[in-house]
Amino acid sequence: MTSRPTQSTWVTIAAVATGCAVAVAAGVFALTTRPGAPTRPAPPTAGSRVACLTSAGNGNCGPYHYRPISNSNGYTTYVANNMWGCGDGSCGRQTLTAHHPGNWSVVSAQAAGNTAVLTYPNVQQVFTKTSNTNPAVSAFTSITSEFTETMNPHAGTDAEAAYDLWLSHTAGPGEVMIWVDNAGRGSGGARRIGAAAIGGQPFTIYQYGGPKGEIIFSLDHNEQAGTVDILATLHWLQGHRLASAGAQLGQVDFGFEICSTGGKPEKFTVSRYALTSTCAPGGGCFG
Repeated sequence: MTSRPTQSTWVTIAAVATGCAVAVAAGVFALTTRPGAPTRPAPPTAGSRVACLTSAGNGNCGPYHYRPISNSNGYTTYVANNMWGCGDGSCGRQTLTAHHPGNWSVVSAQAAGNTAVLTYPNVQQVFTKTSNTNPAVSAFTSITSEFTETMNPHAGTDAEAAYDLWLSHTAGPGEVMIWVDNAGRGSGGARRIGAAAIGGQPFTIYQYGGPKGEIIFSLDHNEQAGTVDILATLHWLQGHRLASAGAQLGQVDFGFEICSTGGKPEKFTVSRYALTSTCAPGGGCFG
């Protein structure tokens, strides 16, 4: 469970969460107007050799124009340090180094024994259009993602590599996670509600709280590299009435939910990332 942070001057999103190991974050969406012609310097591209470095809890790198993400346009793609659970200053240090969305890492040092999510460093792709509307899930013909990551876990690690999907215009949960590599997290305190086979892969499905609580698809084995069928996951939710037929997609993130590193620095790395989406004719997915 994570907080969806502000990423640009034209998309503002806030989230409130309590008891991360036992309760769900509630996303509150407030969209502002995208300004006219940008005055900022040209965004970095995937070939840039200049690394962005930040230890700020709300520090961001980007925006990027990153070709392996279909709708990346230089204004909607970021890599965030996102120490969202550290508002009281009690967290350990975390430093993000980003070359681009497919080449970044964090070194995080979080207290031994902690089981609540403190940080979610991640690559973020905003799907919200310049009209401040989100594309309908039904408008897409495919959304898939490829990743390669390394957590370097040890006995004190409590973390997982995961996707975080943000939905709007749905009667069900606004946040859906897909866990692909689990180090000491277990179910994260969520209850099991079912199982699914998606893209030929077996997942156990968990949910926090009531009908609107965050849903987690947890891969039944750990993978440090693989492909995830995001659209098939959303269709499964719609088919089981856990997401509305008219649900819209606002953002797709991938990174690491970190609770504990056993009290010593641990490096988390993403060395490959792609997010490929295709739109049905007249679907209006991008813009």
